[in-house]
Amino acid sequence: MRPVNTILDRFRRAAAVPAAPGDDLARELVPLFAALDVIEGEREEVRARATRAAELHRENARVDAAEVEADALEEAEAARRAAERESRQAAAEESKALLAAAEAEARRIRDAGSTRIGELVEEVAACVRSVSA
Repeated sequence: MRPVNTILDRFRRAAAVPAAPGDDLARELVPLFAALDVIEGEREEVRARATRAAELHRENARVDAAEVEADALEEAEAARRAAERESRQAAAEESKALLAAAEAEARRIRDAGSTRIGELVEEVAACVRSVSA
């Protein structure tokens, strides 16, 4: 509803004839539409700034994600190399332990053989003597 003072303004003309309801309507709405045009322009500017800001955030997120991925790949490669190094070290230690055990077994066999050689030589000589006699 229109304010009372605008209705009364129609009667204040010089001829004292009420104005038609649409005569001043266009003149009254021009500033309103001009203000709406300004608001619409501001809305477009805000939307454009928001779009640019969102694109910038997306690009920053892509860069951050790429950096995180590169760091993760680097860490994974370092972990793989460390695991490989540990595996090789464990295999080398196992090989050393097996070699030490084999050498110990060889010494035991050699020692047992050297103590038995004298006995075996004596047995062989006894066999040869008994056959030749």
